[in-house]
Amino acid sequence: MLVTFQDIVVSVLCFVGIITSTVYLLTIFSKKKWEYSPDPKFRPKISVIVPVWNEGSNNGERIRKTLDSLLHARYPKEKLEIIVVNDGSTDNSLKIINEYKKFGVKVFSYKKSKGKTHAVNLGIKHATGELIAGLDADSFIMPDAFEKIVPVFKDKRVMAAMPSVKIWKPKTILQKIQFQEFLSSVFVLHVQSELGGVPLVSGACTVVRKSFIDKYGPYSTDTMVEDLEMALRIQSHNYVIRHVVSANVYTSGVKTLKAFINQRLRWFYGFIVQMKKYRKLIGTKHGNLGFFILPLSVFYIFLNVFVFSYTIFRLIQNIFKWLREVSLVGISFRHIFDFSFDPFMITIKNTTVLPIVLLLTLGGFMYYIKIVSEENQPILTPFIAFTFTYWVLGPICWMLAIYYYISGKKVKWGPNYFSS
Repeated sequence: MLVTFQDIVVSVLCFVGIITSTVYLLTIFSKKKWEYSPDPKFRPKISVIVPVWNEGSNNGERIRKTLDSLLHARYPKEKLEIIVVNDGSTDNSLKIINEYKKFGVKVFSYKKSKGKTHAVNLGIKHATGELIAGLDADSFIMPDAFEKIVPVFKDKRVMAAMPSVKIWKPKTILQKIQFQEFLSSVFVLHVQSELGGVPLVSGACTVVRKSFIDKYGPYSTDTMVEDLEMALRIQSHNYVIRHVVSANVYTSGVKTLKAFINQRLRWFYGFIVQMKKYRKLIGTKHGNLGFFILPLSVFYIFLNVFVFSYTIFRLIQNIFKWLREVSLVGISFRHIFDFSFDPFMITIKNTTVLPIVLLLTLGGFMYYIKIVSEENQPILTPFIAFTFTYWVLGPICWMLAIYYYISGKKVKWGPNYFSS
């Protein structure tokens, strides 16, 4: 039997998928019992820092929801310090957050915007808690979130912990895509945490020991992915990061396709830069993180880009083949979407069989994470929307990030990240 290049591609996809799924399944069913139950006797003080910039629209609906969620958190009030940093807002944000001073909220302000990271670091300077929690102004916590996160810090090796960050009540197709994207990330983080190799922390909400910040410095201001840099810095010092799957924080997600692409371009570009900076993490010295998780993450990037590019190439190739047939024998559509392969001496359509297998596996994982993360929102429609769009959107964002990195262009914050 003649083995074609396409056979090799499909075989590699199957092999990687089987290995990854097997590791995930074994990890799930051999769960380590590190996720502690709430302990009334263990209540370290938490300083929650909320950076705010121009959140005055709709009478500050989002920032009010964020602060109200903190005020209603099931955590001792004397052990919960809420710090809001106004990052030079040009609207009425400062007036709105000042209303919360009567509830004990501390407010600090920059006259001119310096960026989210500077705002968070200003809050850290004024924080008195043993734990530092950053919370985005467009995100809110469930009442029991801190109650569930804090117990993992009984382990002195744990320097950071993060909840499950999800999209709240997705309505548009784009929001549903983000809902599934975030839920998929929750599943991956859950497995990585069980393997002891979480490579990132969430920008929306993460809790970090202040003692680590005091010793190794605050969030980096020379990167757009300060959360990722902090996580890799923690891992580089051989400490532990935990993901607490049942602690939930919700965010709204971006509203436009341009903002969606810009945001992921920033994330992906930042990942490339930070992986170069912390490339020494790859290797057996750092356990599952360096031996399996980071190498697999890098491999999947190139695999996704390659498969997408190859699919487009084959599609274009088949279109030209169809055009030749039209010129010779008339209209026929049979070659345009023909991706048949024969790796097992039988003719199968990989456009039907392989996606079905992958979708069933992914669907099973998503149902599992919906249960363990105590998610009550429906997942079927977001799953379908994600399945039919992200295989295109994801690789495009990665290709843009790789292009920007290779060309030396800089990705910037703000309404137009596509700046050189």
